[in-house]
Amino acid sequence: MKHLLLLAALPGALLAQTLEGAWQGTLILPNQNDGIRLAFKIDKNGNAYQGTFYNLANGRQLNLGAITLQGNAVKIAIPGNGMNYEGKLEADGNSITGTLNQGTNPVPLPLTRATATTAWELPPPPAAPQSLPAGTTPEFEIVSIKPTGQQGGLGLNVTATELRARSISLADLITFTFELHRTQVSGLPGWAETEGYEIVAKLPQGGEPSDDQIRTMLKNLLQSRFGLSFHTEKRELSVYTISIGKNGPAGIKMVKNTTNGARAGAQGLGRTLFSGVTMAGFAGQLQLRVLDRPVIDRTGLTDRYDFTLNWRPDEFQFPRASAAQRASAVAAGADALPDLFTAVQEQLGLKLDATKASVDVLVIDKLSKPSEN
Repeated sequence: MKHLLLLAALPGALLAQTLEGAWQGTLILPNQNDGIRLAFKIDKNGNAYQGTFYNLANGRQLNLGAITLQGNAVKIAIPGNGMNYEGKLEADGNSITGTLNQGTNPVPLPLTRATATTAWELPPPPAAPQSLPAGTTPEFEIVSIKPTGQQGGLGLNVTATELRARSISLADLITFTFELHRTQVSGLPGWAETEGYEIVAKLPQGGEPSDDQIRTMLKNLLQSRFGLSFHTEKRELSVYTISIGKNGPAGIKMVKNTTNGARAGAQGLGRTLFSGVTMAGFAGQLQLRVLDRPVIDRTGLTDRYDFTLNWRPDEFQFPRASAAQRASAVAAGADALPDLFTAVQEQLGLKLDATKASVDVLVIDKLSKPSEN
């Protein structure tokens, strides 16, 4: 009976501590007067927490990753922007003292549990983008192509109205358009790998073109303005494959994205974040920017995911970066970060293997410098 009396005497808040509900706070950044209103909406799915992060300044929403409450210690992962929140749930159960961390720069962010009278209005889930109307010809309306006189590289930006490249090489434009690694393109003339072109192309109006439609437009552009003619062959090449890790689907550590379109960013070589990315898209980013051979998606996963991936690059990765940049990244992560293979396994629950496979190779039959505008 004494034990029961002691248990009954404990404060009710300690017995009923939970993170379920809406939490909100204002982030004050250094040298800025106006704060950024942020909110976390958390509920439970069985015994696990899940939820959504809201940035009310830009309307962005992201699904939350791992959420834990151990004692009064709170940890919340936001993989879509590479952030983590860590704090302490106070005894009243309605406030959290903590910090928002991105990299090595934690910023204080106290949170309070929202009530019916104090809750901020949260934006509704974003509407699905309106695609181009059926029957729309997948071609750019107006295209300007000009040689820049500079070394060509990779860089494409797509807005609601146009596609723009500041100085892209034809080799990079082809690998992006056909979703190939450079080793899967044969017969390119030397100038196609070195000369840069500024491209400004107006998108057809009436909807938001899908990635596939954008690539179809680029294929038409390559044929009409660069005279591209090609055929494909199957060849055995050295490749990497991505598959589900040893713990199966239950071991996947990525968070499904149901809120935003695809986005990829980096805080340096080997420090990356992905939001709304399919596994095919992830494989494409690895072969386009990071690795020295094609990357094949063998996960069978079709959902879009949010995740961060941090690893220590080696001298064969990021071929577009300078030797000095690669050396600096290797040195910076020498002790703190795993190699890419280990990072993919530990941070994503996937597996990256080096092997050989029969893949498509695009063989150039004809290619010319672009026609004048």
